[in-house]
Order: sequence, then structure tokens, then C-alpha cells
Amino acid sequence: MPSRKTLQSISHNFARSFTSLVNYVETDYFLDLLLKKMRQTGRNRLEVDILKNEITPKELITTEIEASIRSWNKWFPELVKSNGSSMDFVISAKMTITFDLSMGRPYAKDSQYTESPFFCEITIIDDRGKEYRHEHKDVVLS
Repeated sequence: MPSRKTLQSISHNFARSFTSLVNYVETDYFLDLLLKKMRQTGRNRLEVDILKNEITPKELITTEIEASIRSWNKWFPELVKSNGSSMDFVISAKMTITFDLSMGRPYAKDSQYTESPFFCEITIIDDRGKEYRHEHKDVVLS
């Protein structure tokens, strides 16, 4: 029987997987591509409506970034089901990724790289209005 309880772990798993090295797109890691585009545009926040497959702002969307996001959004229902829940319970699933473009520091082990901090948040809302949120903070080496 499907359960709503696993929606919390689903938010965690999606955020961690999406921002991990598993998310490789053609020639680079997703977060590297996103960070480069953010630096070019000065826009530091990406918003994704997972269920509606909507991505904003448009200035951050490249072919590679869009392809990756759409692929992960397509996988989301499978993740929900494989974790013992049901898409019937999910009325909203949104993700934001924010980089602090003003902060960057040399990587301690190799100064040719820069560490750039990011923050990823996933919020799932179930059919009863309960919110399942996961926040993930880390750095990207570039």
C-alpha cells in the first residue's frame, strides 16, 4: 500500500541525486553548466516546477540544462513509486537551486580550482497539504 511517509525521503533523494556527479550532461556536470550560465547572466537562482516541467528564468536555460532537468523531471514519478508512495499523493513538487555568485574561494587542495557554494531546496506538497522539504548545501569546484 502506498505511503505518504516516504515523500520526505523522496525529497532528500531527488535533491542529493540531482546535485551529485551522477547528473552529467554531454560534456560537463549539470551544476558546472548551471554555474557558468549564472555567471554569464548574473542570475543566481533556478526554479523548477517538477510536475509541470517548467523552468525559470529563461536566461539560464541552455539545451543541455533543459535536457537534464526534463530527464530528471520525467524520472520523478518512478522515484516516487519505487520509494513506496504514489503520484496520487503529490500535488506539487518544486526545486530551487541558488548559487552565491559573490562568494568563491580557492579550493584548499588545489588552488587552480574555485569552490562556489550552492543551496538546493526541494518542496513536495501532498494531497492533504503537508509539506515535505529537503535543503541541501554544498560547493561546486570550477
